[in-house]
Amino acid sequence: MGPSKLRILLPAVFAFCAVQAFAHDAPTGMHISTKSPQAHAFFEKGMNKMEMLHTEDGLANFRNAVKADPQFALGHILLTFFSQDPTEQVAEREKALATRASAGPEEKMIIDWLANASQARSIPAIQAMNEALQAYPHDKHLHWLAGWWLILDQNQPQRAVAMFERVMQIDPNFADAYNEAAYCYARQGNFDKAFADIKRYTELVPNEPNPQDTFAEISRMAGRFEDALTHYRMSLKLDPSFHESQLGLGDTYALMGDQARAREEYVKAIATGSPVQKVTWSLQSAATFVREGNLAGADKAFNAVAEQAHSKDFANLEAEAYRSMSMYQLEAAASMSLLDRAEAALKEGHKVPQSLLNEELAAVLRTRVERALAGNNKAVAAAALKQLQALAEANGADGLVEAALHGAAGAVALAEGNYADAVNQFEEDDNNAISMRSLITAYEKNGQEGNARRLGAKLAALNVPLIEQALVVPEFRKQRAAVTAKTNPALDPRGKYR
Repeated sequence: MGPSKLRILLPAVFAFCAVQAFAHDAPTGMHISTKSPQAHAFFEKGMNKMEMLHTEDGLANFRNAVKADPQFALGHILLTFFSQDPTEQVAEREKALATRASAGPEEKMIIDWLANASQARSIPAIQAMNEALQAYPHDKHLHWLAGWWLILDQNQPQRAVAMFERVMQIDPNFADAYNEAAYCYARQGNFDKAFADIKRYTELVPNEPNPQDTFAEISRMAGRFEDALTHYRMSLKLDPSFHESQLGLGDTYALMGDQARAREEYVKAIATGSPVQKVTWSLQSAATFVREGNLAGADKAFNAVAEQAHSKDFANLEAEAYRSMSMYQLEAAASMSLLDRAEAALKEGHKVPQSLLNEELAAVLRTRVERALAGNNKAVAAAALKQLQALAEANGADGLVEAALHGAAGAVALAEGNYADAVNQFEEDDNNAISMRSLITAYEKNGQEGNARRLGAKLAALNVPLIEQALVVPEFRKQRAAVTAKTNPALDPRGKYR
């Protein structure tokens, strides 16, 4: 498992000390400030569980830790970061800030970093992270945490890899560093390096399910679907309760084109998930109807997810359900109405971290720009782009908001015939299927045929269980196969000689 499964999940183990305030057990240890032996024990056990992606067990131990010591500020802020429940994230962040005075110097830096990030204050978050890394250059756990934040909140896999590799230098046996680095390399298309890191990860923890889950997910990303299915089943054989691998089976069948089987596997995963997992995984299941062209079925499924998210106070996921629906509507008015509902959900005052609300709003505004341009409504597109620019400026360096801005600005530039600017914008968002498709067009219009061909091959091989991929990649593959058959009948659709 990695970032493609959970938006914020930090599987790592921190080195802990004897039970006393502000002590540490090694030059690479992290300072801990609870004086409660019980809280310390729960916290250590929770981190061990999280390292192996036994998420619910880990969270349960964290909750026990802060229950044993309500003044344990580091426990509260890491609950904010680990928890998948937006409501819990907000509540624990406030408790961390309220108890910050009882924390040690390193803990205060971590609290400032993660609390600012949760509140969409990216610049002070980055400053606090950099101060911590400078003050504790040999703390492997701090670098590991920075790597996760850089890839998830800042959308910077290259910088994240540098952090994970620093962890490996400090401790060559820190298993999760290899796991997370593998995902970063896979996102960059370097599957040889990704599989090499997975091999090392598996050697370090051979009896845990997560290495098999990671092997499966990156195999799927590489288009090796049968290998993915095999490794997901190996993970579940090691631990039948490792529900993320059950989800992976659904994702793989969906990308293979077997939507009915995918829904069967998703049902099994959803039945075992936490409340937020149930909603998130239901979004992936709803997308199977889009993949098979059953738009009425998709509407019914996404509406059900929106209602479920609303009942649980998950405003960002409710908005995501409406945004997903808007993307495949045939009528512009229906699409814009759904985007209105998405924005309204984000403004209802739910207790969700502002960073998550802002990132979802950025996605909604980006989709509004794209749908307005598709309907030749340039005024609406320009207004939405202006709103998105203001959101990006207010949020400083939030990588996900900036990526949405680049995608929207690229769409406007392409529509206006400014192909060089479109290329520059889309290249800053070149992992999004919609941006990739548009970037191919911009390359062609700008006379960059070689870049267009290379990106076309990358888009055709994009295997991620997202609504954007469902809407773009299957149709792109059909068009690519038709062109190949017409221009060179000696080649099969994959570009290989028959």
